[in-house]
Parts: sequence; C-alpha cells; structure tokens
Amino acid sequence: MEKKETSQQQLAKIQDAALMEAQNKFISACQQAQGLEITDNMGAAFLAANVVNSLRDALTDEVMKRVFMPLMNKKIGFLTDRDPSRPTKDGKAITPYPVDVVRNCIIDAAFIGLLPTGNQFNIIAGVMYPTKEGYTALLKKIGVKYIIQKTPMQDISEKCAAVSCKVSYSFNGENNSFSIIATIKKDSYSSMDQILGKAERKAKKALFEYITGCDFGDADEQSGMPDIDDQTSTQQKVQAKIEKIRNSGKEPDRLL
Repeated sequence: MEKKETSQQQLAKIQDAALMEAQNKFISACQQAQGLEITDNMGAAFLAANVVNSLRDALTDEVMKRVFMPLMNKKIGFLTDRDPSRPTKDGKAITPYPVDVVRNCIIDAAFIGLLPTGNQFNIIAGVMYPTKEGYTALLKKIGVKYIIQKTPMQDISEKCAAVSCKVSYSFNGENNSFSIIATIKKDSYSSMDQILGKAERKAKKALFEYITGCDFGDADEQSGMPDIDDQTSTQQKVQAKIEKIRNSGKEPDRLL
C-alpha cells in the first residue's frame, strides 16, 4: 500500500518544480543576453528589454530568498560592502542589501555574462561591479589571451599605492601591448598581494574596455566607496607626478 504524501511533502514538490522552472527561465534569459550587441545595434534595445523582463520574471522573491540571498557576502557567491559579519569602525551593525537591490545587481551581472558565484562581481553602494575574477571570465569568453606584468612603484601617499602594469595580449590576430599605472587605495592592513590583485583587476578592466568599448564603471572592490577628499587628493598627486615626468621629457603611461 502506497504511503500518502503529507501536505509538507506536496508543498516541497511544488516549490522544487517552481525552482526548476525559474532556473530554466534564468538560463534561457542569460543565453539570450549573450547574443545581444547592445552597443552596436540600437534595435537590440527591444530584445534587451525582453531579456531583462525575463530575468526579472525568473528571479521572484521566493527564488531570490531560497537561492541567491544565501550567496551574498560569501566568496563562493558574491561580496558586498554591507557584510553583517564586518561591523563598522564604530561598532555599528550593518544591514545587508534587500532583495530588490540584489536582484537588480544579479540582472545587471547576468546581462553581461557574469555569474552570481565565484565572486565574479561585488555590490558596492548598491551597484554591481565586475571583480578581477569577473573580468577574467569576460576576457576568456571573448577569447583574449594575455599576460600582465605587475611592478610595484613608490607609493603616491600613505593611503595610495601605485603599480605599473604592462598588458600584452592577442586577440583576433592582433598582438599588441600597453601599460597603465594602477593607483590603489590602501591602509595599514593592506598587503602587497591585495594591492597587486587590485592592480591586476584594473589592468584586466582596461584590456576589456579597450577591446569591447564597454565600461562597467569602477569602485574599490571588497571595500566601501573611496572618500571624495582622498580621491581628490590622490588625483592631484598623480597629476603632479605626470607633470614632473613630462618636464623630464618622458611620456607618462596611462593612469587608472
């Protein structure tokens, strides 16, 4: 005699079926997004709107709470600047981002080919930013081969490090290289590995932008937004160094 399913078991089956349907919708919408060339085709805007609607339809509140919210603030998922396990300097508790903000960021990430796993993007100030791992994935998808040589330079200030990055790449038969000077916000706890990692991200971002023409913005990943005063001071010091180099008769590398 077969056992009759309980109401809880029936509910679990319904929920699992709903999750599977949402998963299929999400995968389908992501695949559609990969076929779009928004920057080159104005007509694709209508298709883009359809993809966004499909992603939003798949990412219901229930799906977000059961699948994606548990990934927030974990390396296996994606990091944010609102991690409850990292209270503010004055000891105040931090409230994590709500479902609506996370959903919008996942849609933005999925639209350009990033996954909500493997720390491919961060959420900073409520906005999605690709990470070093994210740009690695994006460059791999379009078939770019590259080598990045990172050389630490003299710090611009106590709060700003500088790293020279030479990017040599091969793409669609083109072999070329360029250099940037990556400026990195730091503090007394910043290690050289962290500084070089952030410099590598900036180099990969510059390479991706050069090849695709797509700029997804910038922020100091895995930290809060930089202070305006610090940013202004850093820019002034960088500009002063550029002028000093130019006065010596040399041409400065690109700065980021």
